[in-house]
Amino acid sequence: MDPPRPDQSGPHPPGLNPSGPNPQAIGRYRIERVLGRGAMGVIYRAHDPDIDRTVAIKLIRADLLDGHDRPGFIARFRQEAQAAGRCSHPNIVAIYDFALHEGNPFLAMEFVDGVTLAQVREHTPRMAAEDAVFLMLQVLAALGAAHAMGVVHRDIKPANIMLAGGTQVKVADFGISRLDTSNLTGDGAVIGTPSYMSPEQCRGGALDARSDLFSAGVVLHELLAGAKPFAGPSAAAVINHILHDPAPRLELACPDLHPALAEVVARCLAKAPGDRYATAGELAAALRSAAAEGGTAFADRTIIVPNRPAAVAAPTAFGSSLDGAAITTIERKLAEHVGPIARRLVQSAVRKSATLEALCASLAASIEQPARREMFQRDIQRQLSRTGSGSGSRTALPAGTAIPAAELERLQTELARCIGPVARVLVKRVAPGAASAGALWRSLAPNIEAPADRAAFLKKAPD
Repeated sequence: MDPPRPDQSGPHPPGLNPSGPNPQAIGRYRIERVLGRGAMGVIYRAHDPDIDRTVAIKLIRADLLDGHDRPGFIARFRQEAQAAGRCSHPNIVAIYDFALHEGNPFLAMEFVDGVTLAQVREHTPRMAAEDAVFLMLQVLAALGAAHAMGVVHRDIKPANIMLAGGTQVKVADFGISRLDTSNLTGDGAVIGTPSYMSPEQCRGGALDARSDLFSAGVVLHELLAGAKPFAGPSAAAVINHILHDPAPRLELACPDLHPALAEVVARCLAKAPGDRYATAGELAAALRSAAAEGGTAFADRTIIVPNRPAAVAAPTAFGSSLDGAAITTIERKLAEHVGPIARRLVQSAVRKSATLEALCASLAASIEQPARREMFQRDIQRQLSRTGSGSGSRTALPAGTAIPAAELERLQTELARCIGPVARVLVKRVAPGAASAGALWRSLAPNIEAPADRAAFLKKAPD
């Protein structure tokens, strides 16, 4: 269960009135309240009357997909939910049910009353070694159980690791991260969050348990050092570091850390899968041994967590939808020069680009050879000119609204910088019901995941 953002007004899935109450039921589940919203879905707290228990309902906005993508998305969602549902373990957020509500897929999941490690890090940027290892051992227990069932997580990161009661870890979204709507082509797709991806994941290669262990090593490094081992100003820069640069030595950032623990993390971050630990159990045993050398005990540990907000971070597994023939064309052309990693580069760059020209310029920088870079730019310009796409090509803005067209254009551009092309769909849907331009900006702001980006967006809103 991705931790949701605070309940604020914003766009809803079809059948849900943005200005009206929440649905009374989704399937057999009685809706109690909204936990959070994102550009691609809504998470509800609900009650299952048949079992008499609280559940979390994750309703996916498949309506944002093109019509020809929709059936394949739903079929794949069902397959991945079935695989993830077989992963039964105390440290895994359980999936109870899959069904459709008004044509959109939803999951009924275990309700976890807690915070994510991403939120814990905001409160405590660096953890004591005993706390970090205590948490990671539970993550590894979850990974070991899933790997035994043939399920590779693919997106281990602090936002997908929840902490309940300061003691119990719950890993969310097993298998579900594969359902990113920009990654519907299946084999060879690059799926994950750049800073936590393994080198083989960056290349779009085959993945096994050792890829998740690399990601776990990144998380452990971050918990201990207070910073990610691989960082950069763009997804392309981060991926380049992961592929080519050695991870920074943990003992330099943490001089008081026992050398045995630093060595364990270093082995997790080895470039070649064969140089890492083979299984989650092997890594867990190495962590326990290293911790014992440092005199660490784990009995009765409780992590001090920040005050839990009314609701926690937004659903992130489905990202923004890379809709539009022009973006598909750009991705295909880029793949001719950089391979399957093109999908991840486009997905990241499109969130920061207001126009197709800006997007192309950003992506061209990821092509190392000047001749091939020029070829990419030339091919894209020719292709987009032929199809009539370009910076002036926009989704028609809503008619019948009192908000000036220029203001709607400005809003769409600023929102697209944060969440990508899905901004066009959201503006078109929400604008007709907005009382003013300022109200429209505020109603769309909850779709922006990062608090800093959301605040910057709202600063540009009219009064």
